[in-house]
Amino acid sequence: MFENVEFIIPCGGKSLRNYPQAKGLGHKCLLPFGSVRIIDHILKQIFEAGGRNITIVCNSQEVINRFQEALTPTPELVETLRAKGHERIADALQETEIPSDARIQYVIQGKPLGTSHVLGLAHRLSMDKHAIMIFPDDIYLPKNPQNNQIKKILDMFIKNEKQMLATGIYQEDVSRYCIINNGRLIEKSSIAYNHTAGFSPMAIPKEILDYMTSKIDDLESGIYQPSRVNGEWVYTEGVNSFLDEGGEEKGFSVKMLLKDDEDQYIDLGVLPAYEHGMLLSLLTLSKYKEDHITFARAFLDTLQQKKD
Repeated sequence: MFENVEFIIPCGGKSLRNYPQAKGLGHKCLLPFGSVRIIDHILKQIFEAGGRNITIVCNSQEVINRFQEALTPTPELVETLRAKGHERIADALQETEIPSDARIQYVIQGKPLGTSHVLGLAHRLSMDKHAIMIFPDDIYLPKNPQNNQIKKILDMFIKNEKQMLATGIYQEDVSRYCIINNGRLIEKSSIAYNHTAGFSPMAIPKEILDYMTSKIDDLESGIYQPSRVNGEWVYTEGVNSFLDEGGEEKGFSVKMLLKDDEDQYIDLGVLPAYEHGMLLSLLTLSKYKEDHITFARAFLDTLQQKKD
């Protein structure tokens, strides 16, 4: 178990790019994914990697209430479903259960002040820990479920706890992503210095989190002004500032861990991408995947016959 690592899931956005399906849910993390929901898939991979300390960052108490209701244990209902012969439904519901030794806490980000702000807020609740930040948009289907991307990031991070470590994925066009050049994170670069774009999960050392936390009050009051016009202090700027202000001299650095080619990455950030991911999850993760595959094949055969 990784007792010295906090797993931070930013859920402060309004999920507008996933409307209308996310409308009324509080956050897109509560959308279906296979037989469960996106949040269940993320939490399961955290638990399989050995994580037990989770912080979910929301934009209001109302959204927190939605998550708490969604993640409330229901062991009696699982047993009731089994008694009635609904084994696969019971299996799916049991996958959403939280291990007894896990701890989920919540924090409110009242203003959209960026991911460095998110990390600082979450770190206030776990000042003795490093962090793994996982964006709900970034979903992986690993070839080996017991060695998912979160586990790979953790295993590499613990070998050197002075590296800010992101998941690297090849992108022909990196202008919408973060890359590393000359030891610094560059976001949305117009120049393709390389084609390895940074995604979550990403490991953030405690010392970088301490630095971000120290700026929260000044950021919220307006004394500290990040470079972005909209006032958001994003993690790339937070990490670079830490390195520029002495972190690099202390041996801290930024690195990428390339995603295994055999592991599939799914971007759930916008509605069409989510729908593609949902289709894939139904055919690969659902408790009824064999039924779905049979249905899909028959449907595609019918379409082909009509085309012919």
